[in-house]
Amino acid sequence: EQAFLRPGLKHLPALTDFFLDDAKTSEIAVFQSAAMTHALQGHSITEAEQANLLKEFGADATPVEINIYARDFESKKEVKLYLDAYNEGRPRDTQILYDDLAEVITDTIGTVIGATTAVLVAFSAISLVVSSIMIGIITYISVLERTREIGILRSLGARKKDIARVFNAETVIVGFTAGLFGVLLAYAMTFPIDLIVKNYVDGIERISRMHVFMAVALVFISVLLTLCAGIIPAFIAAKKNPVEALKA
Repeated sequence: EQAFLRPGLKHLPALTDFFLDDAKTSEIAVFQSAAMTHALQGHSITEAEQANLLKEFGADATPVEINIYARDFESKKEVKLYLDAYNEGRPRDTQILYDDLAEVITDTIGTVIGATTAVLVAFSAISLVVSSIMIGIITYISVLERTREIGILRSLGARKKDIARVFNAETVIVGFTAGLFGVLLAYAMTFPIDLIVKNYVDGIERISRMHVFMAVALVFISVLLTLCAGIIPAFIAAKKNPVEALKA
């Protein structure tokens, strides 16, 4: 529990009382209590400014804030519920105002992580679109290069949907191979990432993980994207006239 406290000199409450009494009877505190001018700068001040100066000089020892160090998040939640119940129905000037530093830090980190995630998702989406276009172009080039083969297959009795299935099967194989390679590469990268984070941040282990469901979903998405990218070239291949394909 003392890990939350700042390092410093530990002393008994009697020493605190001694310093407070000495501050109240100090020359600058006595002067500021009776004067409406700044004891150090000499200009006129208001009553509110005088009250603040008395607090700074130690003439007013009224506590202005209390730091509460909860043992865990459940205890912190109970403290907040107690304060909320106390403030309920009370005028604002009599309420206890509090700031949850842990929640502020958590919200800030969450905002940063959310923004970073959004940027990464945007880059990933752009990469997926560009990759899909390139897959479609490569498949279309494959169709052009194998026009004569398409004509031979059609002349042997292959139907249009059979030709389309050939190219769709190729795109599915490409998507499955690429997705599997990407998942394996990402899984291999988790080990050096965990090692680097562990060396720089104490107490944090296994920060990067890849679940089986995520791996299967990524491979499925890869297959689906390549299949969608190859649909148009496969449709073009199926529409080719057998006679004209044999003349190519």
